[in-house]
Amino acid sequence: MSEAMSSSAARRFSHLSDSELIGLIRGYHEAHVRDLEAAATLARRVEDRHAGSPHFPAGLADLLARMAESVGSHQHREEAVLFPIILSGEGAMLRQPIAALGTEHDDLQDGLERLVRLTRDYTPPAEACASWRKLYELCRKYDEEFREHVQLEERILFPRFL
Repeated sequence: MSEAMSSSAARRFSHLSDSELIGLIRGYHEAHVRDLEAAATLARRVEDRHAGSPHFPAGLADLLARMAESVGSHQHREEAVLFPIILSGEGAMLRQPIAALGTEHDDLQDGLERLVRLTRDYTPPAEACASWRKLYELCRKYDEEFREHVQLEERILFPRFL
């Protein structure tokens, strides 16, 4: 999905209760961690196999590992702080945590933009092996799902409490 969630997609999810929306977001959280960790592992293998190749982006595995750590930490804060407050009905207490998490979303999206640039928009060179292609597909999948997840929070969930 594009960075800006379409209005039809927003309508598709806006009817969900807070609990249902949080359940959907938790599903994204699980997929993000799994996909980033798998991508970092695969990137190390591809990097080792193609050591010295001028086409394999130097530092990709390290970037993915840092992203996995940052995303995991961010998601933990959402699940340990934000979601319990929402589900307790104490929404008036959310302005500050939502603002902080929104800033973190911006930082995480900056990392995602570095990933897009480093992989040339997830476009492997013609000589890329099957693992390299799979790595870029996994990165693209993460990108699309992360952007949709952030939009669910910022366009549907968070505005309910601001």
